[in-house]
Amino acid sequence: MLLFWVVVIAMIVATLALILPALLKPSKTVTTDANAERRAIFRQQFYEIGQDKTNGILDAKQYELAKTELERRMLDEIGTNNVLTANSKPDRTLALILFIVLPLASLLIYYKIGSPAAINMPNAAQTIEEQSARAGDVEPLLAAMNAKLAQNPTDGKGWALLARTYVELGRASDAVPAYEKALKIIPNDAQLLADYADALAVSNGYNLAGKPTELVDQALKLDPHHVKSLLLAAAAATNRKDYKQAIIYWQNLQKELPADSDIAPKVKASLDEVYRLAGIKVPVASNAPTAPAAQGVSGMVKIAPALAANLDPAATVFVYARAAQGAAMPLAIERTTVKELPYTYQLDDSKGLMPANKLSQASEVIIVARISKTGDAKPQAGDLQGMSAAVKPNGGKVDIEINELLK
Repeated sequence: MLLFWVVVIAMIVATLALILPALLKPSKTVTTDANAERRAIFRQQFYEIGQDKTNGILDAKQYELAKTELERRMLDEIGTNNVLTANSKPDRTLALILFIVLPLASLLIYYKIGSPAAINMPNAAQTIEEQSARAGDVEPLLAAMNAKLAQNPTDGKGWALLARTYVELGRASDAVPAYEKALKIIPNDAQLLADYADALAVSNGYNLAGKPTELVDQALKLDPHHVKSLLLAAAAATNRKDYKQAIIYWQNLQKELPADSDIAPKVKASLDEVYRLAGIKVPVASNAPTAPAAQGVSGMVKIAPALAANLDPAATVFVYARAAQGAAMPLAIERTTVKELPYTYQLDDSKGLMPANKLSQASEVIIVARISKTGDAKPQAGDLQGMSAAVKPNGGKVDIEINELLK
């Protein structure tokens, strides 16, 4: 807020500094050349036809004709020099009026049509435009990487780097074919297998069943201590309600994590939850106090009446939080269906996708609710969407109305 007003005052002072000296300067006679601007235009035109000749657009004959025509026009339009003389006198009354009125008028207009609240809360649409601009800056790099890989398709590390770049940009579905090509060249890399499984699950609506689980199993055969693979395997087993196997994976993951690991409390909470779901008493050693859960964001998701007609009740609804600044990857997500709308959501760290990217660590987030008619996690034309302004994930309530058709 303070910075905003400093900038406002500086702009007003700068404006007055430009205007007032001209009104207060002593009387003098000003002589100007009325044809100076026209001569500048003709100089530019002479330069341009010269460049056209140099670049081969005009041959020598065409150049001479164009030059002759410009010279004739210049003589007709300019002729002799015309001198304009004007008397400049100080206007102290007007200077005083502007000195008082300009700052007051600026403040009154701002409070009338401006948005003071926007100083502390960035507009969601502006944030999206900024992210789109940043994504546009990366496109030339992606094009260069694809071109290089087209010339050297056996560069497994290059394909892996391209895939991870797509993931960082939130384009998991584009990362999948790049991971496939990387694994054909580097088939026995546990990290690559886990990353591929993760991207494939995200592109399939955050579903680890099927091929993602097969890839994770393959990674664990190569490296039974691989942390990301254990995490994905534990989540997959929990999702398919294989609680016995999930307990084994969560326990193994706990053993691999250092005591001061950021994700250790979440892993422990997940293990305790699986014990509860399996109807097994939580071991005493696992009953130690855990870190309090992040408050997150909650609220109600509903659909605008104008868009509610003819919707498939089984269509997938994604509700997720993403950082207001930076990558668009969801920090926490829930999945439901149209028939459950209006739907009460609760997003916090327990709904996160990646332990390293926590909702509680974001200063501000945007809540998005989207009806995917195909069930695909990636936004597509025909989906229906609604989103919030940027909010802090501090336990507040934010209701979302799905009111936009994606095109």
